[in-house]
This record gives sequence, C-alpha cells and structure tokens, in this order.
Amino acid sequence: MNTTLFNLAQRMRTAMLCLVAFVFAQQAYAQNEVLRTGKLPNGLTYYIYNDGSTPGEAQFYLFQNVGAVNEADNQTGLAHALEHLAFNATDNFPGGVMAFLKANGLTDFEAFTGVDETRYAVHNVPTANTQLMAKMYLLLKDWCHGIKIQPADVEKERGIILEEWRRREGIDRRITDSTARVMYPNSRYAQRNVIGNEARLRSFTPKDVRAFYDTWYRPHLQFVAVIGDVNLDQAERTLKATLSSLPKKATPSDIELRKIGDNAQPLFMQFVDKENKSLSFGLYQRVRLPNNPNSDEATRNFLFTRIFNTLAPRSFARLKNADAETFIAASVSLSPLVRGFAQMAWDVVPYANNAQQAMEQLLAIRGAIAHSGFSKEEFEAQKSEMYQGMKDALEAKGLGTPDNVFNLMKQNFLYGTPINDFREQIQRNIEVLVEQDVEDFNSWVAKLLDQNNLAFITYERKPNELGLSQDAFLASLKRNENPVLEARPDNTLTSLDLKHIVAGKIVSEKPISKLAAKEWKLSNGARVIYKYLPQAKGMLFFSATAPGGRAAVTPQQLANYTAMRNQLMQTGVGGYNRNQLASWLQGKDIDLSMSPGDYSDDLSGSMPVAQADNFFGYLNLILSRHDFSPNVFSKYVQRSKYLYANRSLEGMEAAQDSIRRLLFPPSEANPEQDEAFFDRMQFEELPKQFFAHFGNAARYTYFIVGDLAEPQAKKLVTTYLASIKGDPKQTLPAPTAMNFASKEPLIKRTFNVEMQGDLAEIELSFANNLRLTDKERAAFQVMRAILEAKYFDELREKQHLTYTVGVKADYVSEPETTETLSIHLSTARASVATALDKVNALLDDVRLGKFSADEFKAAIVPLAVDEQTPASPDMGTNPMLWMATLGVYAQTGETITPEESAAVDPVFSTLTPADVSAVATKVLNNAVKREIVVQAIVHEGKLS
Repeated sequence: MNTTLFNLAQRMRTAMLCLVAFVFAQQAYAQNEVLRTGKLPNGLTYYIYNDGSTPGEAQFYLFQNVGAVNEADNQTGLAHALEHLAFNATDNFPGGVMAFLKANGLTDFEAFTGVDETRYAVHNVPTANTQLMAKMYLLLKDWCHGIKIQPADVEKERGIILEEWRRREGIDRRITDSTARVMYPNSRYAQRNVIGNEARLRSFTPKDVRAFYDTWYRPHLQFVAVIGDVNLDQAERTLKATLSSLPKKATPSDIELRKIGDNAQPLFMQFVDKENKSLSFGLYQRVRLPNNPNSDEATRNFLFTRIFNTLAPRSFARLKNADAETFIAASVSLSPLVRGFAQMAWDVVPYANNAQQAMEQLLAIRGAIAHSGFSKEEFEAQKSEMYQGMKDALEAKGLGTPDNVFNLMKQNFLYGTPINDFREQIQRNIEVLVEQDVEDFNSWVAKLLDQNNLAFITYERKPNELGLSQDAFLASLKRNENPVLEARPDNTLTSLDLKHIVAGKIVSEKPISKLAAKEWKLSNGARVIYKYLPQAKGMLFFSATAPGGRAAVTPQQLANYTAMRNQLMQTGVGGYNRNQLASWLQGKDIDLSMSPGDYSDDLSGSMPVAQADNFFGYLNLILSRHDFSPNVFSKYVQRSKYLYANRSLEGMEAAQDSIRRLLFPPSEANPEQDEAFFDRMQFEELPKQFFAHFGNAARYTYFIVGDLAEPQAKKLVTTYLASIKGDPKQTLPAPTAMNFASKEPLIKRTFNVEMQGDLAEIELSFANNLRLTDKERAAFQVMRAILEAKYFDELREKQHLTYTVGVKADYVSEPETTETLSIHLSTARASVATALDKVNALLDDVRLGKFSADEFKAAIVPLAVDEQTPASPDMGTNPMLWMATLGVYAQTGETITPEESAAVDPVFSTLTPADVSAVATKVLNNAVKREIVVQAIVHEGKLS
C-alpha cells in the first residue's frame, strides 16, 4: 500500500472508532438498570454504572471533596503532594501503586488536585481479569485512607514536585498569584495556588502530610465510582466488602474556608512585570451561581450563559467591522471560577497610546448591554440554533463517555443533582429554553452586570505604562452606568445581490463507477467531483483545493501574500461590510472557511441542503468579489508593528526567539517578520495575490458530498462554480520546499536567561530524511513509546531529575521525506549534564536493543489493539471519510473505498524488538542533531 493510502487508512480507522463508540451509546438504556448508588455506614458514597458502552473494560474513580483551599497556612502545597504520594506505597500495595499499575499494563491513569477537589482515576481495566479487578477495589480503599507516606517516598516525590513547581513558574503563575487578592478578596482562595511555594516544598515532612491526610481524607468527603462492563450486583457486593472497613471519622467544617466576601466598591490593581507579554487590561466580575444546581434557575443560568457567550463578543466584532475599534484584541466571556462562582471577564489589548479610549469602548459596550440588552432578533436566532442542536442531540442515549458519567456523579454527590438519562436532561433544557423570551434574557443580563464584585487590573511592564488610573476607571464606569445610547446602524441584509453571476457549463463528465461518484469538467477549467450520499440526512459538505500555498510565493511577494492571508474576510465581500454579512448569515447554519496552507490553497464548508443556494452564492461572492480596505490594511500593518515592537525581550520568550533564529536562520525566503517586513506590504497587491491563490477557478478541484440529487448538484455547480473566473494560463510559481532549518549537522547551545527558580529546559532532537516503509514507521512509533516509558522510569521515578519527559516521533512523506525524534524535559540547572547523559544513554540502549520484553509489550499492545479494532459497518456512509476517499482519487487516480482503506494488513502485531532497534539505528545514524538548553541565570548568593 502506498503512503497516501496508508495515511488515509489510519485517519479512517480513527473516525471508525468514534463511530463504534457512538453505536454503543445508542444502546445505552437497553438494560432495565444501569446505575447502582448508595452510601456505606462509614459515610462513603458509591456509584456503579454499566450502560454497555465500554465492553470488556471498567474505569475506577475516587473523588475527594478536598483541595488546596483546605490547607492550613503551614500546609500549602500538601494537598498536591499527597496526590503524588498516592502512587507510592499503600497498605495493600507496599511495592508502590505505580509499579502495580504498570506491571498490569494499566498505563492510562491520572490524578488531579485543584483548589476545591482532588480526583484519581484508572482507565481501561480489563474486566475479564477477575484478580486484577479485585485489586482495583483495594486500590480505591487505599487511596481513600491507606497511603503510607514513607520518608523515602516523600523525598522522591519532593524532587518531582519541585520540578513541577519549576515548570509552573513564570509570568502566568505570577499573574495568577498576584491578581488573586482582587479576584478572591479576603478569602482562602487568594492564598492557595495548588502547587505551593518553594520554601514549603523543600521543608515539609511526612508528619506534615500525614496531618493533612488524617484530617481530610475521610469517607463522608469521598465517593468512589466504577464505570464500565461490570455486573452491578457483583460489583456492589465486592465494593461493600472491601470498603466498608474504612473508619468513620468526623472532619472539620470547610464552609468558612470556601467563602468569598463581596466587594461593593470596584477594586483596582496594576500588575507590573517586565515579562508581561502585552500591555493590556481586564475587567473581572465574580458572579455567584444558583444555590440549587437542579433548579430551573440553574438550568436557565446554564442556557443564558451559552447565549451570552455567543452574543456579547459580537459587540467588539461590530466595532472592528465598522473600522472603529481602538484595540488590537478584545474578548468577553462568562465561565466557571471556583466552586459556587463564575467570572465575567472582559480583556482588552489596546493600540499604542489608545488605552484610555479602549477602556472607554469596553465600558461603553458593557453599559449598553446592561442597559439595553440584546435585540429580539439576535436572541431568537441564537435560541433557535440552541433548540435545534439539542433536538439533534436527543438522538443519542446514555450518559456519554465515562468521564461525562463521572462528572454527573460529582454533581449528584456535591449538590444532589439527579443522574438523569442524557435524553431526559436535554429534554428538560429544551422545556426551560422554549419558555424564555428576550425580556427574560435581558433582565438576567442586567442583573448580572451590576457594579458588585468588580476588579479592574492593568498588565504592564513598568508602572503606569498604560496611563490608566483608578480614578479614570471609576469615572468612566460611572459615565457608562446609564449610557446615552447611539442608534445602532441598520445592518439588516435579507438577500445577496448576485446579478454579476453569468452561469457556466459542464463541458465533460466522467463516472467514477467504483466510488459511485461523478467527475465534471467546467467551462472555466475547474474540476468538480460529486457524490450523492443520502445518508448525510439533509446535509451537504464541500471542499476545494489547489496546489500552491506559501510554498508557491516568491520572496519578493511574500510580504504581500502574508498581508492577504491575514486579511481574508476581514473587510467584506461584494460591497457588503462584515456586519451586514453577519446579519445575513444569522440562522442559516452555514459554515465556510478559507485555509491557505504551506503547499495548497484550500476551502471547506458545510450546510443544510436547504441552504445550498445561499452557501454557493456566498462562496461565489467571496471568490469573485472579495473586498480589501485601505483602512483595515493600515490597521493591520500598525498592529503587526506594535506587536513586534512590544514582543517580550526577557526570560524564556526571548530565548525562544533566539532559538528560532538559530535553528531556522532568517533568509530571503524565510525573512524576519520585523518592521521592515511589514513596510514592504503594498495594499494594491492584495487583490492580485487573492486572485492568484483563490480567485482562479481553473486551478481548483471542488468536492461536493451529501444528500443532494445530481440534477440539483449540476444546477449549483453551473450557476455558482462555473461562473467564477478561470484562467488556465495564469499559474503560480513552482513550489519550493518549506524547509528553512539550518543545514548544520550539529547545533549545541545553552541560553542563560533571567527567570525565577533554578529551572532548565532541555530540547533534544534528531532529524533524518530517509524514506521508511509502513513497518518501519510502525516500529518508529513503538520506539517512541519505549523511550518515553524508560525516561519516565529512570529520569523521574529513579533519578528524580524531572517532572515529565515528552517524546515525539514524526514522519512526513510529502513534499520531502523527513523523520524527527524530539525529546523535551525540564530539570534543575545543576542537573542538566546528568539529565543529558541519561537521555543519551537510554537512547543508545534502545538503538542497541537493550529493552526488556515487558517494555516492548507495554509499548506495542495498545497500538496493536487499536490496529485490530473491527471496522464500523457504517463507515461507508460517513461524509468526511468520503471526502478523504475522493481526495485520494483526485490526487492519485486510485479508486479505494472507505471500507477497503480500513481493511489494512496488521503491522504493529508483526513487529519484533529487532525491528525497533533497527529503525532506531536507521533514524539516528547520520541524523542532524540539535541540543538546546535554556536555564536560569544564577546570581551571587543564589542557590542553584
């Protein structure tokens, strides 16, 4: 099988697995009972769920209603440290939980500590292994209260946690920690950040962790869940027999710990840090959520939040579409914050010297929304879209994926929310939604946008750089509390003027018999491949592609091409501005995107068949009458120069900039995108670049797949596609390889930068350009998995040199063959040389075949299992798979169906350890090697 078909087969197999999961979800409630729940005498709550969607497997969870907020002042970081220790020695697993899991092939496990909660999970446990299943209940018991917390384990995890702390240090962490005092004023949340601080992480003792564990890890604050292919009666008996012996013990109340006081007056803060990525500001409002998540109020809050998050950002978009914005970027959203609260966040990056005006625009928009809300038309359109989406979702049954089910159990445990059938919950949402009108919504918005619990924060590199003061903010907020509203321009557009269209013809047609498709040649030189697929059920899917992209741009035109790419659809089309087009598109469910790539110019989209004329008319307008605006172009150039001038010149980001230049040296074909680059952009060249890449139909192959009969398809094609200008004589320059990497065979460089802690980041890579067979490509992936496991065991578990190690193995066959092995880890500055020696030594071990049979098996089994999963019986009716199939035909002339693509011969199951060491030798010998280290500068008196 050739490489293209191999890639297609893998993509189809992935899609097929998704379809299989959906089929099982359809069977969700075939049983009379799928859920068992209860509470043991010691207070532990349990859930057991089997809807038939995970045959042969079970997932085990522990939820702990405890997080960083429960820590005392001398316990910061210990909730997270305890989570790490849970994978070491326990009562029933003295050799370590991690060792037990890996010895049994259980590689999909996780743990998470937050400010409010902690969660443990082990996935994909084979239920046919009864002994292993019995041990999983013992593991849940030990996690509840059987972790040993031994000194040796504490010291091991201390090193790992410190590495994690180093990884989290930086500008984002400093922002979070500093701004917490105005986000959560006078509360425990303002003082807890999960990871803790360096001093405490270096000094905590086993006794300290034990005190936290004994206080908070108790049954009435926990629930366990078993989700998957289990017999409910048997699972319940085993669970009760195993976990009932956990001791019942009272814990302190945490109600006061979770309280956040109100602030009637807005709070103001300037966050100043020389590594701030951009000068910006934000307005944040803490919103209390309904007390009863099972109430109609909570359902309404959920629905209105979704509508608000769609409609509110359009206010910024309308300003930008009208060329009236004073900001580079602006956003608004309402999202979860901490338990019981959400946050309304307005964030703005102003143009240079426009901070005051941008703040005024933000507060004017906020005031207008609070005062007047949204129009009936836009509310009803969004309500209708949500309604239709939920109606479509009613076709599914069950509770979704295991993690979805777990989250429903969590809501039940915390709030008493019923664990409903998915259909029941959707139906309830629909019932609440249809009762709402725009007055209800606007009343909710007005109440939401009051003046309580506000915090205004500026993000600057030096004090008062933006020139925004607390007095200026409060004055502007007051002015916009009852705004004088200007009439919004009427942008209503009911239909598109398509009088310019002169229909073309289909000049030849050819059946593609095996694929039951048609190929048409149009009078403008375009090529169309069409397939009728009634199983698409009223939907139509479209794509178009032409060779070209960035690779077909000369160095002299690169600046203009870049400008054109970045301004696609930023002004309007056919004389209509973007606000008018947004009005016309409302409620039509049309999706259309333009995707200029490295080696091709692409379009894609979808629509209901009922909207096909609108879709293709809109597409024609875009391709034949695309507009560019001098003002929008000027702002784009100004914005780009501003972002370049204000790029970070400190810390890790500055190092990354230097690394990029080192590995991909600037050249005529790969210029630095600096002020000189943007000065070379010429507005008059944009339409020429657009036509060359998107407007010349003679370059394109169009694909149409869906529930549209051939006569209708031909009418659409001749009317809207054959009428686009086509010039077969105008071609793009021959593509050149987009490989701008340095040709140096070895690059080793260490960058010393100013950053907190003693962190060092290591990036090691090996690149070669040898063509690999299908078997070698599979062995390359097994090699990656073996390496990652060996690095985890040696560098993290044994040597405590790092928190995580990432290994990537990439193979690209077109346009040039390359394979790249990349290894990334972070460590302490003083440990760089040791870590590099270990990384290279383990790499040599794999090349020499020095890995165990168990290591080989652990790497290959998951890949072989995926490969042998049976094909879905419905994959031949999947529109996206047919798009890929027709794409292969257009490119190669081969007619291979989705079913044939899925029927690949097994590869992974045929591999041997010798295959892995052989491909390691092939890939690594004579490879181009890069060894980059970025580490903190050590100042006098500073520990390394």
